[in-house]
Amino acid sequence: MKLEYGLIDESFKYIYGNRDFDNSRLCFENKEIELVSAKGDWSSFQVVVRAKEDITVSISKNPYFNPLGTLSNVRINVTLPGLPDADIKMNFIGLMEDDDRLLKSDILLNQESLVVEKNKAQPVWVEISTPENCKPGKYTGKVEFYTHKMFDCEIKLGTLTFEIEVKNIVMPRPHEYTFYLDLWQHLSNIARKHEVVLWSEEHFKIIEEYLKTLAELGQKSITLIVSEIPWSGQRKMRCRNYLSDLFEYNIVRIEKDVNGQFKYDFSIAEKYIKLCIQYGISKEIELFGLINIWLAEEDGYTGIIEDYPDAVRIRYYDKSDGCYKYMYSKEELKAYIKALENFFIEKQWISIVRVVADEPSDEELYMSRLSFLKETAPSFKYKTAINHAEFIEKSKNLISDFAPILPAVFEKMDLIKDIIGNFKGRMLWYVCCNPDYPNTFIMSPLLESRLIGLLTAFLNFDGFLRWNYTAWPEKPREKIYLNYPKWKAGDTNFVYPAWNGKPLLSLRYKHLKRGIEDFELIQRVRQYHPDHKNILNTIWDRIFRFNDIKDFYTPAIDVNELYSLDYEDYVWVRKTLLEALEQVC
Repeated sequence: MKLEYGLIDESFKYIYGNRDFDNSRLCFENKEIELVSAKGDWSSFQVVVRAKEDITVSISKNPYFNPLGTLSNVRINVTLPGLPDADIKMNFIGLMEDDDRLLKSDILLNQESLVVEKNKAQPVWVEISTPENCKPGKYTGKVEFYTHKMFDCEIKLGTLTFEIEVKNIVMPRPHEYTFYLDLWQHLSNIARKHEVVLWSEEHFKIIEEYLKTLAELGQKSITLIVSEIPWSGQRKMRCRNYLSDLFEYNIVRIEKDVNGQFKYDFSIAEKYIKLCIQYGISKEIELFGLINIWLAEEDGYTGIIEDYPDAVRIRYYDKSDGCYKYMYSKEELKAYIKALENFFIEKQWISIVRVVADEPSDEELYMSRLSFLKETAPSFKYKTAINHAEFIEKSKNLISDFAPILPAVFEKMDLIKDIIGNFKGRMLWYVCCNPDYPNTFIMSPLLESRLIGLLTAFLNFDGFLRWNYTAWPEKPREKIYLNYPKWKAGDTNFVYPAWNGKPLLSLRYKHLKRGIEDFELIQRVRQYHPDHKNILNTIWDRIFRFNDIKDFYTPAIDVNELYSLDYEDYVWVRKTLLEALEQVC
């Protein structure tokens, strides 16, 4: 058996479809790789193998046989002899079908072994975590390749090397991150995909596993859905070729007793909030479903409350006749909203509550809805994801926190700079199904996920918002694309559901984390280094290429004229930041 193997950096995205799109040939030229790390940090690279025959590949010491017969097995072993306390993990990188029907690297699999088809490359993610107490310096590691067939003894095919330079700086832990990450949580979808009862103990055990992965990113916000289907299932009932259930349900249980009095049960919401807080997700409680409800009137998803300019849907159980019903009057809605406010006041969480509007388009209507909520529950504060630039100026004195979509940021940059300097709230930015770049789609270069941290620091914003995390379509492990071209593959998620009740991470997740760490290092350089302005200016010059940020989305502009997609530039940035901090910490 002739095996091709090589090393390549963490930003490599393998594309496989036919001979014209197989870019794995880039990998086999590299026989060594250099990495830079802090203490308490992680380094990563990819190992890529390919053979002219079907083979099995293993990344563990366990035996592996498969039903296909007497295939040669290749075992990959990674060691770092000089740093035995380092934690080394390997994952096969699974390919997901993109909108162009090419297969592209994305999902980090939990499998120990798998079959690799002939002439198809298989990338393996290698991640090495350095202890906080390790000595700074350079450490050399080995990637060893062994092979055998059936009951034959293994033979060693070869060895490649990598070097990690550990700087004398401790990387901040996720709970210490200042980057304000707001990834919305879709708990109902988690229950569906893992086939458990909504809000059951089994559901919460699975939710906890997802919260662990959010906590590793430094997530700050808790998502609470407090009415029924506020996004009307993302209107995906119209995608008849791939029907996908994206409905999100109220976390509050409501009953009307035999005397006609409403009783509100916030116990599930309280349980979820406390679980988030347990994992350090504690800066904000976002309430969805009270304002700017999405409509799909031609499909039956309308407003139901008489004389009320929004489609809030509140379901309750009527004990007098055993029927489930909906609130149809404004007074019933008002009482429910007031009960929500009182709950957060009693639990002493009211200061971190934000009532969120997702992309309001009608200014007059939005102001009418906002006025009702402010009158009903004066303690609530508000946050808006804005995709119309004019809303920023018109609502700047009414909203506590803004999250404009990236094109709106560039369009209204002068106004936003003025707002940042004159208000106490947070300023985030977001991308969703648009713009095309930078974004976090399967088609997007992985460095665009990493760019999020650097762009946030450059803009002097607080953080980043995205509507996705687990908003998967019906069969996400088989078909992640949905409703192209409006939604591009990967728009819905950073993780995937695994059969063991835990999430499978993606390469996009890893690069988002890397970018957040870049942001944290920048903030520390700003705080501690006396020459931080010059240091950061050299970084901006290395990464960003535009002359005027307002021209970011000029028609026909090439992405490479806007920002770097060269991995070496990002390595240089990380090394520059770590060395700057070594001088002062």
